[in-house]
Amino acid sequence: MKNVSWTVLAISLSLAIFPLWSGRLSAQDAARGGRPAPAVVVQPVVDAPIEPPAENIGRVEALEAVDVRARVSGFIEEIGFRPGAAVKEGDVLFIIEPAGYQAAVATAKAQVARAEAARQQATDNRNRNAELVRRSAVAQAAYDESQTALNIATADLAAAQAGLAKAELDLSYTRIVAPISGRIGQPLFTKGNFVGPDVGAIARLVQVDPVRVVFSVTEGEITTFRQREAAEMQSKVDAIKLNLRLPNGSVYKPEGTLEFLAPEVDSRTGTAAVGVIFPNSEGLLMPGQFVKLIVGSVQQATGPSVPQTAVMQDRDGRFVYVMDENKIVRQRRINTGAKVGDLWAVRQGVSSGEKVVVQGTQRLSDGIAVQPVEQDSGKQP
Repeated sequence: MKNVSWTVLAISLSLAIFPLWSGRLSAQDAARGGRPAPAVVVQPVVDAPIEPPAENIGRVEALEAVDVRARVSGFIEEIGFRPGAAVKEGDVLFIIEPAGYQAAVATAKAQVARAEAARQQATDNRNRNAELVRRSAVAQAAYDESQTALNIATADLAAAQAGLAKAELDLSYTRIVAPISGRIGQPLFTKGNFVGPDVGAIARLVQVDPVRVVFSVTEGEITTFRQREAAEMQSKVDAIKLNLRLPNGSVYKPEGTLEFLAPEVDSRTGTAAVGVIFPNSEGLLMPGQFVKLIVGSVQQATGPSVPQTAVMQDRDGRFVYVMDENKIVRQRRINTGAKVGDLWAVRQGVSSGEKVVVQGTQRLSDGIAVQPVEQDSGKQP
């Protein structure tokens, strides 16, 4: 009976010890036993920003926008753009039928010529009377009358010249040109329609490069900025980095430049408006669009960071598997910080350059040998 008890005890101990012993097989021992070392993907621990940048909802605004209007009345003879097209300052947008205004210019030129002739005649008459008065051939009153006639003719000439200038100006208004460069919307009146100053806008032109993004900051953020500005004696442009996150989640590459910080705080919301200018040569930003403004520091604090896929958790906390030079992985407890992008900042537990397992962790245990495939730190699995 005692022999049977000792046999049962020996078998129980063997079953208890075998999993621990088998989990610590070297790569050669595993191969001899017919079980290859598990394949894993490893990636080095990198130095990266340890604090995530602040994100604020902002709205894209056009720096300039113009409602195109007709200054003279007439029928639209030609439309010189396609809806949504980019136009440059000075491009012809509309042509209003010019024939009537050309005729008015011709009439005004004729009136100027007539007034010039009348003035010349009055000048000659005044000069003759001046000579006759000198010779005492006519009375002084005749000279005075001729001088008055000359003055009237001179005024008539000025009025005719002003009428010509007005007629030429009206004729120039029959060609409606773009006052700014930008993108133009759909014409509100088509060819053949009668337009004039009283019909309102006939198209809208919006500048799209660059654009302004306006967002709000709290009183606390404003105070922090002012304190940092006073301490560092530098502008906010030099102290922060401004980027955008587009509605599809991608980051807009060109950086922004601070334009203004509102001088007053809105008492209803406790915030102040901030404007940032962004280049927009590709037209990805559209006025009226909502975006996320990413506000980060130019000189960000950095520290060890690991991919989020490498971090696991149990009831004792978070841990990673770290591979040594002998291709043996060890479980390492870590103290994590903030998540920044695809990385997780680590306050304590790993050092930059160490290699952690980012794929294949479900087959691992402490002290096991692995077959590693190294992953570029710039590419997340």
